[in-house]
Amino acid sequence: MGQTGALTRQKAAARVNVLLIWAAGCLRAVQLAVWIPVPLIGGLRMYRLPALVLAGYLLTVAWTVLLFVRAGRAGRMGHGWVYADVLVALLGLLLVPAACVASCDTGWQHWVLPPAMGAAIVAAAFVPRWPATAAVALLVAGYLAGSLRELLAGPDGFGATTVNAVSLLGFAVLAAVVAGYLRGSAAQLDAATEAALAAGAREAAAQARFDERTRQYDALHRTVLTTLSMIARGRLDHRREEVRALAQRDADYLRGLVTAGSGGPTGNLASALAGVVRDKQALGLQVHSQFHDLSERLPPDVEQALTNAVSEALTNVTKHAGTDEAWLTAVGGDGGITLTVVDRGRGFRPEAVAPGRGLVRELRHCVVEVGGRVAIDSAPDQGTMVEVSWRQ
Repeated sequence: MGQTGALTRQKAAARVNVLLIWAAGCLRAVQLAVWIPVPLIGGLRMYRLPALVLAGYLLTVAWTVLLFVRAGRAGRMGHGWVYADVLVALLGLLLVPAACVASCDTGWQHWVLPPAMGAAIVAAAFVPRWPATAAVALLVAGYLAGSLRELLAGPDGFGATTVNAVSLLGFAVLAAVVAGYLRGSAAQLDAATEAALAAGAREAAAQARFDERTRQYDALHRTVLTTLSMIARGRLDHRREEVRALAQRDADYLRGLVTAGSGGPTGNLASALAGVVRDKQALGLQVHSQFHDLSERLPPDVEQALTNAVSEALTNVTKHAGTDEAWLTAVGGDGGITLTVVDRGRGFRPEAVAPGRGLVRELRHCVVEVGGRVAIDSAPDQGTMVEVSWRQ
């Protein structure tokens, strides 16, 4: 795939990471927001140093905003930032209960406990197992140390503190399980995507090799094979000078095919078509050609495709039409080209030819893939007209 998938889409693992960051950030916002009404209803009187408690709360909010905005922009939660978040929560767990006038370790005055649970969840979700375990254990120990008065106050205080400690631990375990499951599923999806794209790349490479073999076969069919077939059938005298020149050009073509690929476009359609006419005349086919307004320069692949199509149509006349005469007309203008090859030979029924065989296949393979069109009009004993057109 791999690079293609990485460039065209965000990997599932990265999307899961962003999802976890947003989920943890939303949860932390709720955990901090539940304490907002406390100062508004005079709840700060429950603290010995209300100004410091309020300042601590505001600093915690600012830290939380910094933590999650940075993580959201980066698309990841850095381990150092997670450990710093645990440290901020630990300090709150130890200091806020000490600022309460009376016991507030399990009441609404202990505003640090919910965001401390959030810090435990972040640690469980974003750092490796053993550092996360140590961080969660440290938070639980910090909560119990800060709630020591409540633990020693009696059964009610002991029970409430224990429930809070177990909840802190339980939420962290749940976060670790959910994050692990999501990341595992994302890894499987990424692996499946990688495999699918790799298979697609292999298939595309195989198709490209097949297309290249087909193109080379078509080129050989139009040149070397046609010449050899006609010599073998006795329809050409290999001692004639023009036939020997054609054979030399075919030999040069084969050498180029082996060493560097087949001959490319000339940059001039009229010149390329004239070369095709010359080659076919060397095979004994009299071609009457007429060109008009072919001065416009075509894309190389289009020029090559149109030249190949004309060559194939004339080759078909030579091999199958039963005539030694054909007419070629090429007309340009208005951003397009129209080529027509006509013979008065034996003709055929185009609908009786399978789409993947014969003249129909050869022409469409040449032209359609560059955006051109092919029309064949023929009937038994009525000759054949092939029209090839291309428009920008």
